[in-house]
Amino acid sequence: MAISPPKDGLVGLTKPERRKAFGLMPNAQHQTFHGFMAGAAGGPDPGYRLAVVEFDDQGRCYDRGQMDAVAKSLNDLMQDEKDVILLVFVHGWKHDARSDDENLSEFRRLLARVDQHERGAAAPGQARPVLGVFVGWRGMSEYGIGEVVADGTFWGRQAAGHRVSTGSVRELFGRFRHYRNHRLKHEPGGKPLLVIAGHSFGGMIVYSALAQSLIEGASAPGGRLVPSFADLVLLINPAIEGARYIPIYDLVQSQEFNARTTQQPPVFICAQAENDKPVGTFFPIGNVTHRIDQGTIGDLERVCTTHAIGFVPDFRTHKLIGTSGQASFRLEPIGDQQHNPFWVVGADKKVINNHSGIWLAPFRDFLADVLLEHVETSR
Repeated sequence: MAISPPKDGLVGLTKPERRKAFGLMPNAQHQTFHGFMAGAAGGPDPGYRLAVVEFDDQGRCYDRGQMDAVAKSLNDLMQDEKDVILLVFVHGWKHDARSDDENLSEFRRLLARVDQHERGAAAPGQARPVLGVFVGWRGMSEYGIGEVVADGTFWGRQAAGHRVSTGSVRELFGRFRHYRNHRLKHEPGGKPLLVIAGHSFGGMIVYSALAQSLIEGASAPGGRLVPSFADLVLLINPAIEGARYIPIYDLVQSQEFNARTTQQPPVFICAQAENDKPVGTFFPIGNVTHRIDQGTIGDLERVCTTHAIGFVPDFRTHKLIGTSGQASFRLEPIGDQQHNPFWVVGADKKVINNHSGIWLAPFRDFLADVLLEHVETSR
């Protein structure tokens, strides 16, 4: 879906591509800039900087220069011992890295919001640069007749997402981790912030690559939980079997974990629209044979073989409710700092509408609240 891009001075994005009424989206890159784009000299400066790294249908970089330029920037930041706020977004089904794609446009707006907050809240001269990395892949392969043609690509794009999740995107994530952990070990301690988010099959890509670090985090002894990979992993309507989340669920249900008294912002959030038809309906139907060919123990495992993480009732920790008051949403239970930093959140249709309606004002506000809380606690 296209949306009007922000009117800032960001230089480097390609011109929006003209598209026929229906057809195939080529297995090709959409952006050509290497590294982090910034504002034009003498023109309106967006404040943040943005890089785009794209992967093909086999999970390989379309253009190795995109990856290498980001890697060089991160290496330079380590050599200069410089802290940044690094936000990463992996788009999902029916999207790609075209300049007018809704996900890219809204990600830019979110970066600007975080940058504005950091500049306003930090001490003079202490504001950390805000860097965004948009991870592109061929989430849109066929289109036309409204959404009819694209709707038929669900299973093919899920398979492509699986390939991408085990490809060079892991190198990219690894480079983010190297930078973050280098800064955390700096004396005196550095104050970087790394947030990695993914929507739909993009959420599957993120979780597949980072699940081990999340499990390790959940198994850590008492006290504040500091993940080894990112400060926050955020999944929105992720198409991932609930069975993949059971190892974390078992850990956070344990007596040892529940004895923790340290409250902190979430380190993991799965936000799931209650009316998400592709993940709530198509996904279980496509996985129905799992109940026959996969052995399970008990009702929970049986549900988890067919249903996505956000549609397993036992996993739910919170509800997001849209409101008509001054605050656009209400989180139940209240409070962004709790002893369990692993959240599985059900969102009503006023907050997230169906599978792709993730940029409604209430959810944008929720995202901003969570991100800005992390900005403050990482200072």
